[in-house]
Amino acid sequence: MERRSNERYSVWFPMTVVTDEGEEGTAITYDVSATGLLMACPGSLDVGAHVTLQFHVTDASETRTVGAKIVRNEPNEEGDAGPWRYRMAVEFDQAQADLEGLVEAEAQS
Repeated sequence: MERRSNERYSVWFPMTVVTDEGEEGTAITYDVSATGLLMACPGSLDVGAHVTLQFHVTDASETRTVGAKIVRNEPNEEGDAGPWRYRMAVEFDQAQADLEGLVEAEAQS
């Protein structure tokens, strides 16, 4: 059964993940929608943890800062994941309606 209500776009860009405790890490997106995203990262966080994500969809776009909650965490089983050992899905605190247009354009380029 499909749980997603928003279109997901396969785009890859780096981001900074900051925990509520101030710890900072790096991740890379797998797919993005207006309500959340799936990212690969070298470390993992507990489901339910709150984070702040900072990213650019394109080199020309402004830095976006979005609050989110970890809703899924799993080992990255896509072959040799190298430093990206975990995959985490996050749900944004507030939907980012304009994000869908940006990632759609980036996915098509």
